[in-house]
Amino acid sequence: MALAAGMQPSRVTEIAKGKRKVTNVEVLERICAGLGIPAHLMGLGRAPVAVDLPPASVPDTPVSAELDTRELPGVIAAISVGAIPEDIGRFLPQPTAVVLPERLTTDNIDAVTAITEVHRRMDAVIGGGSCLQSAVAYANWATQLQGIPSGSEAWSQELRTALADLHSLIGWMAHDLLLNSLARQHLLQSLILAEGAGQLSANVLYRLGRTSLQEGRPQDALHQFGLGQLTAQQAGCHASVIILHNNSAWAHAILDREDQVRDSLARADAERGLADPDTVPAWARFALVEADKHGIAAVVLSALARHPGRGRYAALAVENAACAVALRQPDTERRSLAFDVISASLGHLLIEDPDVAAEQALAAVGMAGDGLRSRRVVSRLDDLWDTASPSARYHDGLAEFGRRLRALHNDIDDDRPDG
Repeated sequence: MALAAGMQPSRVTEIAKGKRKVTNVEVLERICAGLGIPAHLMGLGRAPVAVDLPPASVPDTPVSAELDTRELPGVIAAISVGAIPEDIGRFLPQPTAVVLPERLTTDNIDAVTAITEVHRRMDAVIGGGSCLQSAVAYANWATQLQGIPSGSEAWSQELRTALADLHSLIGWMAHDLLLNSLARQHLLQSLILAEGAGQLSANVLYRLGRTSLQEGRPQDALHQFGLGQLTAQQAGCHASVIILHNNSAWAHAILDREDQVRDSLARADAERGLADPDTVPAWARFALVEADKHGIAAVVLSALARHPGRGRYAALAVENAACAVALRQPDTERRSLAFDVISASLGHLLIEDPDVAAEQALAAVGMAGDGLRSRRVVSRLDDLWDTASPSARYHDGLAEFGRRLRALHNDIDDDRPDG
């Protein structure tokens, strides 16, 4: 039930036992959509008029009823005042069986690629919650294209690669909502489809590692990053190697391995000079973006600076976070910008500058509440609060950050995400 409704299992249990009431309309809509509950039973609309519709297994080319134009004014007027005619079904679109092309063409493959790219942009701007369900729905249809005749084996392989990219993106969006079991399902599906596409396989292994890292298992993440590095190197994809070295540095920082952190960051920089921007695949382009270079460095260095005796790295984290924030495009990189501002706030806390830390923290929680649908951002804000809360006792700005963060949790009808 939790998976279907996009909620945490603990929250579903509390609702089922009557320990929590759901008042957020968006959450009610998710429950309706996920569990197939008619909206009016949840207080979200008027009960529908019973309409006899044809079964789903109608012919592929349905026959639409001819609408007598003399009836049209009355039908429109009735609908406008909420008096739906009992026979309205004969004027509405009829359900059809799934229709697939007779043969696979490059146009079909291009469509999968284009729709994946649209979802990729939406995810980057607003977060995985903005388009996860639509991507899953499209993938359910597009996956069936594998069952139709193909003009060539090369086209079949191109389709598998396009579908692998789509499933990888779905896995990443699920991870952004902290639905990590769902994320792994789609990432593993992508890994199977991507067989023979080494660059894409490396990207999937990176995303599997990030899922492990978010769950507090850096050793597992390092194993997956290592497999990804080997795959990326064999495929000659320098951009993927950059991504994997940078994220390995993050895992090493969590484990307080200073030498390995420095080595991984240096290896990433060395690969940067070898990458050709004109041949980088869509899913790895961010590796060559200057803002992302500083953004991941800020995350890594602040993670290292939290360990005893590593405080000197905090100033470097602040410097990199400031560069990342300055370089971001707010209209197209809202989620990444929020992560950078959080890194800046954490860095200022670590160098004992609570005034600027509070200013940045309030800015970040404001971004999260302004239409950004990413549970990872909220989880990172929770992590920031863990560091800020002791100082909030005597600093009004940090105390206000705590209050706004609690209000944000109330707005999304969820407590701190697990992990």
